[in-house]
Amino acid sequence: MSISNLKQKKSRITIFNEPVICRFCSHDVFIPYEVNVNVEQPGIGVRHARDIAICQHCGEVKLFGDPSYYDAEKDNFIWALNQHLLSVRKYKIKILLYVGKRNNDKITSFINKLIQVLSIEVENMSDLQGGVLLQIKLSSLNEMQTIRFIIIDTAKRMNITIKDLTIK
Repeated sequence: MSISNLKQKKSRITIFNEPVICRFCSHDVFIPYEVNVNVEQPGIGVRHARDIAICQHCGEVKLFGDPSYYDAEKDNFIWALNQHLLSVRKYKIKILLYVGKRNNDKITSFINKLIQVLSIEVENMSDLQGGVLLQIKLSSLNEMQTIRFIIIDTAKRMNITIKDLTIK
């Protein structure tokens, strides 16, 4: 399978069943591309295809080739590249939070930070005795544990107490 046959979507790529890993952040989620570059003398117009993948965590570009080959002895073509598309999961999240003295600016900042980091969509926000119940929707490639960590970490950094966090 040539890289040009791979879909330009978030995925995990393997070469001979070994995952392609980012050398900077050690993550393995990439979007593959085929690029054409002029590597000959200027004016000749000879272009060569290069295979790249962009890390979806840090943005590093990984340059690699397709080592697939034809095995004449077995009369079989050995495919080296495989792509495993990542499915987008949909989550419904309920957060019961407290901010001490009811501070709408702090809650708004918290929501805006979650929108920025996770691209959440607020479904409902209701006041409870001394707290706020926040109901949000989220579509993400991230696992539930990662989303939970991001929400809790964001709240801690903003001095917001989460009393209950439910992700379904």
